Amino acid sequence: RKIGFVGLGNMGLPMCMNLIQKNQEVMVHDLNKSAVQTVEMAGADPASALETLAKECSIIITMLPGCQAVNSVMDKLIYSLGDPAVLIDCSTVSPATSRRWDQEATKHGHSLIDAPVSGGVKGAEAGTLTFMVGCENDSETFGVAEPVLKMMGKRVIPCGGPGTGAATKLCNNLALSAQMVGICEAMNLGEALGVDPQTLADVMNESTAKCWSCEVNNPHPEVGDGTPATNNYEGGFATNLMLKDLGLAVAAGNDVGVSLPVGVQTKEMYRLASLRGLGDKDFGVILQFLRGK
Repeated sequence: RKIGFVGLGNMGLPMCMNLIQKNQEVMVHDLNKSAVQTVEMAGADPASALETLAKECSIIITMLPGCQAVNSVMDKLIYSLGDPAVLIDCSTVSPATSRRWDQEATKHGHSLIDAPVSGGVKGAEAGTLTFMVGCENDSETFGVAEPVLKMMGKRVIPCGGPGTGAATKLCNNLALSAQMVGICEAMNLGEALGVDPQTLADVMNESTAKCWSCEVNNPHPEVGDGTPATNNYEGGFATNLMLKDLGLAVAAGNDVGVSLPVGVQTKEMYRLASLRGLGDKDFGVILQFLRGK
Protein backbone atom coordinates (compact mmCIF):
# COMPACT_ATOMS: atom_id res chain seq x y z
CA ARG A 1 0.00 0.00 0.00
CA LYS A 2 1.21 3.49 -0.81
CA ILE A 3 1.23 5.74 2.24
CA GLY A 4 0.39 9.42 1.98
CA PHE A 5 1.90 11.87 4.46
CA VAL A 6 0.63 15.42 4.90
CA GLY A 7 2.45 17.82 7.23
CA LEU A 8 6.25 17.86 7.33
CA GLY A 9 6.91 20.07 10.34
CA ASN A 10 9.22 19.43 13.31
CA MET A 11 7.36 16.20 14.10
CA GLY A 12 6.01 15.16 10.72
CA LEU A 13 9.29 15.27 8.83
CA PRO A 14 11.18 12.77 11.03
CA MET A 15 8.08 10.58 11.26
CA CYS A 16 7.90 10.49 7.47
CA MET A 17 11.62 9.77 7.24
CA ASN A 18 11.15 6.72 9.46
CA LEU A 19 8.55 5.34 7.05
CA ILE A 20 10.92 5.85 4.12
CA GLN A 21 13.76 4.19 6.02
CA LYS A 22 11.44 1.21 6.59
CA ASN A 23 11.25 0.89 2.78
CA GLN A 24 7.67 2.12 2.52
CA GLU A 25 6.38 3.77 -0.64
CA VAL A 26 5.47 7.26 0.53
CA MET A 27 3.84 10.24 -1.20
CA VAL A 28 4.02 13.60 0.58
CA HIS A 29 2.40 17.01 0.53
CA ASP A 30 3.37 20.15 2.42
CA LEU A 31 3.42 23.87 1.73
CA ASN A 32 7.05 23.97 2.88
CA LYS A 33 8.96 23.17 -0.30
CA SER A 34 12.25 22.71 1.55
CA ALA A 35 10.74 19.97 3.73
CA VAL A 36 9.27 18.29 0.66
CA GLN A 37 12.67 18.35 -1.03
CA THR A 38 14.28 16.77 2.04
CA VAL A 39 12.00 13.73 2.01
CA GLU A 40 12.02 13.59 -1.79
CA MET A 41 15.80 13.19 -1.69
CA ALA A 42 15.28 10.34 0.79
CA GLY A 43 12.91 8.56 -1.61
CA ALA A 44 9.42 10.01 -1.21
CA ASP A 45 7.22 11.09 -4.12
CA PRO A 46 5.94 14.67 -3.92
CA ALA A 47 2.27 15.44 -4.61
CA SER A 48 1.56 18.91 -5.95
CA ALA A 49 -1.99 18.80 -4.60
CA LEU A 50 -3.86 17.03 -1.81
CA GLU A 51 -6.35 15.69 -4.34
CA THR A 52 -3.52 13.91 -6.16
CA LEU A 53 -2.28 12.30 -2.98
CA ALA A 54 -5.83 11.23 -2.07
CA LYS A 55 -6.27 9.39 -5.36
CA GLU A 56 -2.89 7.61 -5.10
CA CYS A 57 -2.81 6.45 -1.47
CA SER A 58 -4.86 3.97 0.53
CA ILE A 59 -3.38 5.02 3.90
CA ILE A 60 -2.95 8.72 4.64
CA ILE A 61 -1.26 10.18 7.71
CA THR A 62 -1.78 13.81 8.68
CA MET A 63 0.43 15.68 11.16
CA LEU A 64 -0.84 19.25 11.26
CA PRO A 65 -0.63 22.20 13.69
CA GLY A 66 -4.27 22.44 14.78
CA CYS A 67 -8.00 22.16 14.17
CA GLN A 68 -8.13 24.76 11.40
CA ALA A 69 -5.41 23.03 9.38
CA VAL A 70 -7.01 19.60 9.92
CA ASN A 71 -10.41 20.90 8.82
CA SER A 72 -8.94 22.41 5.68
CA VAL A 73 -6.95 19.31 4.74
CA MET A 74 -9.68 16.77 5.55
CA ASP A 75 -12.17 18.80 3.53
CA LYS A 76 -10.00 18.21 0.46
CA LEU A 77 -8.86 14.66 1.20
CA ILE A 78 -12.07 12.88 2.12
CA TYR A 79 -14.02 14.00 -0.93
CA SER A 80 -11.14 13.11 -3.28
CA LEU A 81 -10.43 9.58 -2.06
CA GLY A 82 -11.10 6.73 -4.44
CA ASP A 83 -11.16 3.20 -3.01
CA PRO A 84 -11.84 2.79 0.72
CA ALA A 85 -8.96 4.35 2.59
CA VAL A 86 -7.69 4.63 6.16
CA LEU A 87 -6.95 8.13 7.41
CA ILE A 88 -4.67 8.46 10.44
CA ASP A 89 -4.69 11.92 12.00
CA CYS A 90 -1.71 12.37 14.33
CA SER A 91 -2.42 16.07 14.90
CA THR A 92 -3.35 17.38 18.34
CA VAL A 93 -6.90 18.67 17.94
CA SER A 94 -10.14 18.81 19.90
CA PRO A 95 -12.03 15.54 20.42
CA ALA A 96 -14.98 17.16 18.61
CA THR A 97 -12.82 17.74 15.52
CA SER A 98 -11.73 14.09 15.51
CA ARG A 99 -15.31 12.85 15.88
CA ARG A 100 -16.54 15.16 13.13
CA TRP A 101 -14.10 13.83 10.54
CA ASP A 102 -14.57 10.22 11.66
CA GLN A 103 -18.28 10.60 10.91
CA GLU A 104 -17.60 12.29 7.57
CA ALA A 105 -15.08 9.63 6.53
CA THR A 106 -17.49 6.84 7.47
CA LYS A 107 -20.25 8.46 5.38
CA HIS A 108 -18.04 8.22 2.32
CA GLY A 109 -16.89 4.63 2.91
CA HIS A 110 -13.55 5.38 4.57
CA SER A 111 -12.11 5.01 8.06
CA LEU A 112 -10.44 7.62 10.24
CA ILE A 113 -8.59 7.20 13.50
CA ASP A 114 -7.24 9.92 15.75
CA ALA A 115 -3.70 8.99 16.77
CA PRO A 116 -1.90 11.94 18.38
CA VAL A 117 1.60 11.32 19.69
CA SER A 118 3.77 11.74 22.75
CA GLY A 119 7.55 11.74 22.77
CA GLY A 120 8.52 15.04 21.20
CA VAL A 121 10.94 15.70 18.37
CA LYS A 122 13.52 13.33 19.85
CA GLY A 123 10.96 10.53 19.89
CA ALA A 124 9.96 11.30 16.31
CA GLU A 125 13.58 11.17 15.17
CA ALA A 126 14.33 7.97 17.09
CA GLY A 127 11.08 6.26 16.09
CA THR A 128 10.07 5.82 19.74
CA LEU A 129 6.81 7.79 19.82
CA THR A 130 3.73 6.68 21.72
CA PHE A 131 0.49 6.85 19.74
CA MET A 132 -2.84 7.35 21.52
CA VAL A 133 -5.49 5.87 19.26
CA GLY A 134 -9.19 6.57 19.10
CA CYS A 135 -11.28 4.67 16.56
CA GLU A 136 -14.47 2.71 16.06
CA ASN A 137 -14.57 -0.78 17.52
CA ASP A 138 -13.27 -2.13 14.23
CA SER A 139 -10.33 -4.49 14.47
CA GLU A 140 -9.75 -4.30 10.71
CA THR A 141 -9.08 -0.54 10.73
CA PHE A 142 -6.83 -0.75 13.78
CA GLY A 143 -5.09 -3.76 12.22
CA VAL A 144 -4.24 -1.67 9.15
CA ALA A 145 -3.05 1.33 11.16
CA GLU A 146 -1.06 -0.36 13.92
CA PRO A 147 1.87 -1.73 11.85
CA VAL A 148 2.23 1.63 10.10
CA LEU A 149 2.29 3.49 13.42
CA LYS A 150 4.84 1.03 14.82
CA MET A 151 7.22 2.04 12.03
CA MET A 152 7.26 5.50 13.64
CA GLY A 153 6.90 4.62 17.32
CA LYS A 154 7.29 1.97 19.96
CA ARG A 155 3.83 1.97 21.55
CA VAL A 156 0.35 2.09 20.03
CA ILE A 157 -2.29 2.39 22.74
CA PRO A 158 -6.02 2.00 21.96
CA CYS A 159 -7.86 4.61 24.04
CA GLY A 160 -11.48 3.95 23.04
CA GLY A 161 -13.86 5.27 20.40
CA PRO A 162 -13.45 8.23 18.03
CA GLY A 163 -12.03 11.29 19.74
CA THR A 164 -10.55 9.45 22.73
CA GLY A 165 -7.04 9.56 21.30
CA ALA A 166 -7.37 13.34 20.99
CA ALA A 167 -8.82 13.56 24.51
CA THR A 168 -5.99 11.49 25.96
CA LYS A 169 -3.38 13.71 24.29
CA LEU A 170 -4.98 16.87 25.68
CA CYS A 171 -4.96 15.37 29.19
CA ASN A 172 -1.30 14.41 28.75
CA ASN A 173 -0.27 17.89 27.62
CA LEU A 174 -2.37 19.52 30.32
CA ALA A 175 -0.27 17.64 32.90
CA LEU A 176 2.98 18.15 30.94
CA SER A 177 2.59 21.92 30.76
CA ALA A 178 2.17 22.24 34.53
CA GLN A 179 5.01 19.75 35.07
CA MET A 180 7.36 21.90 32.97
CA VAL A 181 6.39 25.06 34.86
CA GLY A 182 7.14 23.27 38.13
CA ILE A 183 10.57 22.15 36.90
CA CYS A 184 11.34 25.66 35.62
CA GLU A 185 10.46 27.17 38.99
CA ALA A 186 12.57 24.59 40.85
CA MET A 187 15.60 25.03 38.56
CA ASN A 188 15.31 28.81 38.86
CA LEU A 189 15.06 28.73 42.64
CA GLY A 190 17.85 26.17 43.05
CA GLU A 191 20.32 28.18 41.02
CA ALA A 192 19.39 31.39 42.86
CA LEU A 193 20.11 29.57 46.13
CA GLY A 194 23.54 28.49 44.92
CA VAL A 195 22.87 24.92 43.78
CA ASP A 196 24.65 23.82 40.61
CA PRO A 197 21.94 23.24 37.94
CA GLN A 198 23.32 19.86 36.84
CA THR A 199 23.58 18.67 40.45
CA LEU A 200 20.02 19.78 41.16
CA ALA A 201 18.73 18.00 38.04
CA ASP A 202 20.66 14.84 38.96
CA VAL A 203 19.15 14.80 42.46
CA MET A 204 15.64 15.48 41.19
CA ASN A 205 15.99 12.71 38.62
CA GLU A 206 16.84 10.27 41.43
CA SER A 207 14.03 11.58 43.61
CA THR A 208 10.28 12.08 43.56
CA ALA A 209 10.53 15.06 41.18
CA LYS A 210 11.78 12.81 38.39
CA CYS A 211 9.79 13.39 35.19
CA TRP A 212 10.19 13.90 31.44
CA SER A 213 10.55 17.67 31.80
CA CYS A 214 13.46 17.23 34.17
CA GLU A 215 15.19 14.15 32.81
CA VAL A 216 14.71 14.30 29.01
CA ASN A 217 13.84 17.91 28.21
CA ASN A 218 15.35 19.84 31.11
CA PRO A 219 14.72 23.57 30.58
CA HIS A 220 18.08 24.72 31.94
CA PRO A 221 20.71 25.40 29.23
CA GLU A 222 23.51 23.98 31.41
CA VAL A 223 21.83 20.62 32.01
CA GLY A 224 22.19 17.66 29.71
CA ASP A 225 23.23 17.58 26.09
CA GLY A 226 21.29 18.03 22.87
CA THR A 227 18.14 19.41 24.48
CA PRO A 228 16.31 22.43 23.06
CA ALA A 229 17.50 24.44 26.07
CA THR A 230 21.13 23.84 25.09
CA ASN A 231 20.30 25.13 21.60
CA ASN A 232 18.67 28.42 22.55
CA TYR A 233 15.34 26.57 22.93
CA GLU A 234 15.22 25.75 19.23
CA GLY A 235 13.89 22.51 17.72
CA GLY A 236 11.55 21.34 20.45
CA PHE A 237 7.84 21.71 21.18
CA ALA A 238 6.94 25.34 20.59
CA THR A 239 5.42 27.47 23.33
CA ASN A 240 2.67 28.53 20.92
CA LEU A 241 1.78 24.88 20.29
CA MET A 242 1.58 24.20 24.01
CA LEU A 243 -0.59 27.30 24.37
CA LYS A 244 -2.85 25.97 21.61
CA ASP A 245 -3.14 22.57 23.32
CA LEU A 246 -3.93 24.20 26.66
CA GLY A 247 -6.64 26.24 24.98
CA LEU A 248 -8.16 23.02 23.64
CA ALA A 249 -7.90 21.31 27.04
CA VAL A 250 -9.47 24.21 28.93
CA ALA A 251 -12.24 24.47 26.34
CA ALA A 252 -12.91 20.73 26.61
CA GLY A 253 -13.09 21.10 30.38
CA ASN A 254 -15.64 23.88 30.02
CA ASP A 255 -17.68 21.72 27.63
CA VAL A 256 -18.03 18.92 30.18
CA GLY A 257 -18.13 21.07 33.32
CA VAL A 258 -14.70 20.09 34.68
CA SER A 259 -12.73 22.69 36.63
CA LEU A 260 -9.06 23.07 35.63
CA PRO A 261 -7.64 25.77 37.92
CA VAL A 262 -3.97 24.82 37.42
CA GLY A 263 -4.51 24.43 33.68
CA VAL A 264 -6.05 27.88 33.44
CA GLN A 265 -3.13 29.49 35.29
CA THR A 266 -0.57 27.56 33.26
CA LYS A 267 -2.28 28.61 30.04
CA GLU A 268 -2.06 32.25 31.11
CA MET A 269 1.67 31.89 31.77
CA TYR A 270 2.28 30.47 28.29
CA ARG A 271 0.10 33.20 26.80
CA LEU A 272 2.22 35.89 28.44
CA ALA A 273 5.42 34.16 27.31
CA SER A 274 4.10 34.13 23.76
CA LEU A 275 3.27 37.83 23.96
CA ARG A 276 6.85 38.41 25.08
CA GLY A 277 8.03 36.95 21.76
CA LEU A 278 8.89 33.46 23.00
CA GLY A 279 6.12 31.65 21.12
CA ASP A 280 8.41 29.87 18.64
CA LYS A 281 10.80 28.67 21.32
CA ASP A 282 10.57 25.29 23.04
CA PHE A 283 8.07 25.42 25.91
CA GLY A 284 10.91 25.00 28.42
CA VAL A 285 11.74 28.64 27.67
CA ILE A 286 9.33 29.40 30.52
CA LEU A 287 12.51 29.29 32.65
CA GLN A 288 13.76 32.39 30.85
CA PHE A 289 10.32 33.99 31.05
CA LEU A 290 10.40 33.57 34.84
CA ARG A 291 13.73 35.39 34.81
CA GLY A 292 12.19 38.32 32.98
CA LYS A 293 13.92 37.60 29.67
